[in-house]
Amino acid sequence: MQKAKKKQIRYTKAAQPTKDKKYNRILASQALVKKGRRNLRVKLHVNKGDLVVVISGDDKGKIAKVLEVYPKNGKILVEGINIIKKHTRAQGPGQEGEIVEKESVIYSSKVMLWDEENKKASRVGANVLESGKKIRVLKTSGEQID
Repeated sequence: MQKAKKKQIRYTKAAQPTKDKKYNRILASQALVKKGRRNLRVKLHVNKGDLVVVISGDDKGKIAKVLEVYPKNGKILVEGINIIKKHTRAQGPGQEGEIVEKESVIYSSKVMLWDEENKKASRVGANVLESGKKIRVLKTSGEQID
């Protein structure tokens, strides 16, 4: 009987988990996935609807709401942040092409949750209630988020 080969994980600075066909191993991001884990789904510290402050990039210091969360890529869509210009062609006779401005995704590591009470960025902690439910807590004020 032959033993099934165990898949190796190589931790890189890649943006998202991918498969390396040559060596039959999985490439995982160092920044987004904990080492030694077999489940390579990214755990994000923000959820849809959270109020966040951008801590790096062109929009540094802006406070906005999270519109979408993409855990597979480790990215989020934030209202009014990372605006890109998209050029569209004319779709038919009598219509003109235009330039549309819209939000683009950013890495979740570029934002921190906004503490409204202390008016500053906060890290996220976790507490377990007596009922066994896990809740997120702001580190600066101890306020419950969920």
